[in-house]
Amino acid sequence: MKPDASDNFDLAVCGAEAAADELGTPDAHRDLGRLYFADDRFSDAMRQFEIAFRQFRDAGRLCEAARMAIQIASTHISVAGNASAGNGWMHRARTLLERVGPCVEWGYLELTALSCDRPDIEQLLASADRALDVAIEFGDSDLEAQAMADSGLALVTMGRTAEGFGRLDAALAAISANEVSTDVAGLCFCAMLTACDRSADVRRAREWTALFPTMMMPGVGERPKVLYTHCRLAYGSVLCAAGRWAEGEEQIVSALGPRENPTPAHRPTTVARLAALRVQQGRVEEAAALLTPFEDHIECCGPQAMVHLGRGRPELAVIVLHRGLKELVADALRITPLLSLLVVAELERGDVEAAHAAAVRLGALADDVDVAFVRAEAAVARARVGVTRGDQVGAIELLERAISLLARAERPLELAIARLELAEALARSGNELNAVVEGRSALVTFERLGATTCRDRASALLRSLGDSGRVAATDGRDLTTLLSAREQEVLELVSHGLSNGDIAARLFISPKTAEHHVGRILAKLGVRSRAEAAALAVRLAATANQ
Repeated sequence: MKPDASDNFDLAVCGAEAAADELGTPDAHRDLGRLYFADDRFSDAMRQFEIAFRQFRDAGRLCEAARMAIQIASTHISVAGNASAGNGWMHRARTLLERVGPCVEWGYLELTALSCDRPDIEQLLASADRALDVAIEFGDSDLEAQAMADSGLALVTMGRTAEGFGRLDAALAAISANEVSTDVAGLCFCAMLTACDRSADVRRAREWTALFPTMMMPGVGERPKVLYTHCRLAYGSVLCAAGRWAEGEEQIVSALGPRENPTPAHRPTTVARLAALRVQQGRVEEAAALLTPFEDHIECCGPQAMVHLGRGRPELAVIVLHRGLKELVADALRITPLLSLLVVAELERGDVEAAHAAAVRLGALADDVDVAFVRAEAAVARARVGVTRGDQVGAIELLERAISLLARAERPLELAIARLELAEALARSGNELNAVVEGRSALVTFERLGATTCRDRASALLRSLGDSGRVAATDGRDLTTLLSAREQEVLELVSHGLSNGDIAARLFISPKTAEHHVGRILAKLGVRSRAEAAALAVRLAATANQ
């Protein structure tokens, strides 16, 4: 029987282990460490790297010792999430290189931390540009490709997408021409897919994901495993942004893996993506439970703010969003959704001036980028403030501009939200017929995506305009489909005449949370009062028991 990819890899590991035992050279320990790393055996890999570091150093091979120190630092920072240990190994590498003088390893030191893990994009771009200069000086094709990819990601994230993707495409071309080693090719793919994730570039993500397996360690399965994990996360996030939620969720859950996943540094980002999807699906408490262990991570600021808004706590959302905005530097694509949420949170807590300030900041950011999505979000933010101030005409104009931009951006959820807000503004201005048209257009998208909170909001608007909107539940099966398990519990208590306070005490939740559940139940069932909800629950229960 022909051996499969895993058999080939296991044979390679056995051979490397034998070489390390028999020869004991630093090169043998380094090579074994790389194979362990590819198989997510990070503790074993680190031990081999540390042995190789000491042996290279003691043999006077300082450049190779520094390269090992950089590898160890990168593993601590970007795999284990231990920045302090990583910084210590970077210092050891720098100390060795100061004894050597000019060499190509200085360029690799600039790129120790993975580009996707760095919140200060100006620093990332500066580091990548310095590394690129070193690569050109020493003629190192690996370093040149990695520096091009990292600087490309930085430029895309800053909103300079044409220039950034140009550099990323150049790195891909070098990989396709077999000019780049497998290890560095994996790092370049990491930067490429992160750029696709942040810009929601579905086409590039699909193309690069298809190329990835053909270029990475052929014949050894999905290795390095850590890079395949990141690919699934980034591609899943892109699919979600493009409205392909079921496919995207499958990729993200696969990337999340078991709780004992050996790459804890990836877990906060993966959880953040899944939590954001859960909020959009109306599963706020599930999202909150996912985020609880990671509330100190910057990646979770946006989803955490969404949870607070879903629970009716905009003041907490504002605090979380300001923390995220403070940590991100020159990161236009990740700052944009935080500012957009900040406008919503400030309006919900009644601070129109603060919302206006956030909208102005988002508008200034949009003026400096070439990303349609950012410009659309800036227009929507200004429209939200305008609606609150009574400027329906101006808001309608801004929302129509946003819709035109989003139609080209492959972001169906944001497009539908803009249509819904346009419908609401049209309704306030007395143009009810056009409001119904826009509202129904938005509703179709929300239904297709499974965006339950937005769906309920659109249905409520349409009912207020005399349109039937979404059909209310008609049998017991519809009720279990429409309501979560917790909402069904709340509805049963409502049907027994309990107040929000009584429900809160019975279910061990706060009265505010009980009030939030009741409000969502009324919206989902298409009824206007607790009495109507109770009557409907009794009728559906009787129907289901017939």
